[in-house]
Amino acid sequence: MFSMNLIPTESLDEFSKLNYVLDKDYDIELDDGRAIIYDICKIFEESKKIQFIVSGFGQKRWSVDCGIDLVTIIEQLPDILKKLNSDDYNFVLDFYEQGIERVIQFEEYADFIKLKCLSRTSWIPNPVEIIMDKGQVLYMFKSLYDMFVKLAEYYCYDLANHPLYKEWMKG
Repeated sequence: MFSMNLIPTESLDEFSKLNYVLDKDYDIELDDGRAIIYDICKIFEESKKIQFIVSGFGQKRWSVDCGIDLVTIIEQLPDILKKLNSDDYNFVLDFYEQGIERVIQFEEYADFIKLKCLSRTSWIPNPVEIIMDKGQVLYMFKSLYDMFVKLAEYYCYDLANHPLYKEWMKG
């Protein structure tokens, strides 16, 4: 099984809002939503109240964080969700940041999805391939997206309502 989750360390009812106020100007012509996603993920990491948890391919908990690795995954989500919503389960998820450096290839395989993990480090996945149900794959990506949006709106309201972010997240 392969899984990715964004988990608050306390319930949102107990969260003490950071009340992060946007004090940065983004250039509509030079920036895109990734700049804002980067800042949101940085806030998540600094808060220490949100965990990005990835597991699978023989490793119970990958060495990932919100500040670097989550950014790389969130920026890929709109395109992946667009494919999934079109019933296209053939795509690549790239954990390209230094240290983790893994690629997960998703390939439709009969009524299931075959996930193949390729490592660009000395780490060797075991097993190299995993079979998952289409519903599980769709649920995992939609849940990650929904939780990111929810936490961004809660923690970083100004950033989550910036036009560049909204445009990016729509795909």
